[in-house]
Amino acid sequence: MDEYTLRTFLSLAETENTRDTAAFLRVNQSNVSRTLARLEAEVGTSLFTRHGRRLELNATGAAFRADAAAVLDAIDQARRHAEALARDARVLRVGFLHSLARWMVPDVIQRLRTLHPDLRITLRQGFSRDLYRWIEADAIDVVLANEPPSAIDGVEWSKLHEEQLCLAFSDTHPLAAIDRPTVKELAGQDFIGFSRITELHRVIAGLLADQGVEVNVTFESSEIDTMRTLVAGGLAASVLPRTPGRDDDGITYVPLDPPLVRELGIAWRSGTPAAEIAESLVDAL
Repeated sequence: MDEYTLRTFLSLAETENTRDTAAFLRVNQSNVSRTLARLEAEVGTSLFTRHGRRLELNATGAAFRADAAAVLDAIDQARRHAEALARDARVLRVGFLHSLARWMVPDVIQRLRTLHPDLRITLRQGFSRDLYRWIEADAIDVVLANEPPSAIDGVEWSKLHEEQLCLAFSDTHPLAAIDRPTVKELAGQDFIGFSRITELHRVIAGLLADQGVEVNVTFESSEIDTMRTLVAGGLAASVLPRTPGRDDDGITYVPLDPPLVRELGIAWRSGTPAAEIAESLVDAL
């Protein structure tokens, strides 16, 4: 499985036709068909449902598509990084949580560019455990995320922001009729939870367990914006972090009692060129 194979697969997922993908990639149609056949043989299952000449992603193909796109994103980022180094550019590789893309990351990038106008910045998003694994492996320079769950030799972390965890529900949800609802009122309710690969899954699962509350999980996600949209639509209630200074139409937030916050900050490896940049950012913020 190589880069060309993955790009061919992603093109087929878009065009749903070997002829159009062949034209896009400027290769023979037979090459596209053989590439797809080799890929499906390698993964051990079909990735498309055939409707005559049209190809439609099946459930396995849809899941594989996300992974293939992530691999190609990583390849493209590695290529850009190498090109920047070849130009002797000053590069800072920033890794961040998916949920910070719309608010914390833009602010940090703007501050960095103000403080270090000559700095080139590359971005990579991931889950907390991946980000800290990458900084250990010197694949990124700084991390924008929650504090690592355990100490990492040589890595420092400083708090920049915090988000308050709240009950979240729509105006039409049964919880809206309760004055100051608590976690106890979630018992037996349909619930939108965090995916098990996220750091908030452990936090909220522990919260519910401590309160002896069992919920009916109807959906799990690692994308907070998706969860907010579904909560606003009245699908179910949830426990979500409330971003400072942000209002979400259609969602009522009730802070947890006792309060529970999600601390967010920046991590860097001490004694590296990135350390000075990260420390100047902490001072500025």
